[in-house]
Amino acid sequence: MKFFQRPPFIEGLKVMLESSPGIIAWSLVTSISLLGAGLSPVDTFWFNILVYAGSSQLAVMPLIAGDYPFWTVWLTALIVMSRFVIFSAVIQPHFKHYSFWQRLGIGGLNTDMSFAKFIEKFPSPDNSQGKQVELLYFMGMVLAHWFFWQVGALIAIFFGSYIPISWGLGFAGPLALMALIIPAIKHKTAVISALVAACTCVLTINLPYRLTIVCSVIAGVMAAVLVDKQSQKKNI
Repeated sequence: MKFFQRPPFIEGLKVMLESSPGIIAWSLVTSISLLGAGLSPVDTFWFNILVYAGSSQLAVMPLIAGDYPFWTVWLTALIVMSRFVIFSAVIQPHFKHYSFWQRLGIGGLNTDMSFAKFIEKFPSPDNSQGKQVELLYFMGMVLAHWFFWQVGALIAIFFGSYIPISWGLGFAGPLALMALIIPAIKHKTAVISALVAACTCVLTINLPYRLTIVCSVIAGVMAAVLVDKQSQKKNI
């Protein structure tokens, strides 16, 4: 229990607590979509426990409901979640000294929101606070995120049929994510990367299998790398 009482863990939990309404709303909408596609309440519950990936769930459920071949379902999920390969590469230097299984657990619990907040807090792996502080802060965020996601799923299972569509909860999750990302865009590299990713998203929005997500992430990262290289050349 001392692990949960450490200040960095509590700090990470509080950070995610601020975003809890958006997380719960996003999970709520996702689970209602699963139920609407024909999953039973029990299947919806276990889907959230085992899959725990809102964007992937929303992408594959129409395919499952439409009785598409399994390879298309797996391919779509793989493409939608491939952005986490880049996320993992970014945070890998912070956790590289842990064992494979520990790093697997860290990566499995990572989310868009926790990734954005963690990098904002620890932009460089070389920090004076120590590696344990990073891990405690990260675990506080991801465990809180997981808990709030399951709360949203349970609300959908028990009370989803009573929630009016007119509330527009589907926008709550993306808006919460934007509220985290926009304040983190503080310097030239981040601004250019965000603009390139946004333009790429607009240009590729009609690609199948949610490929626009992958294209936008790759374009944004490449833009950031190029800007950093140009800045380093000017400083030499």
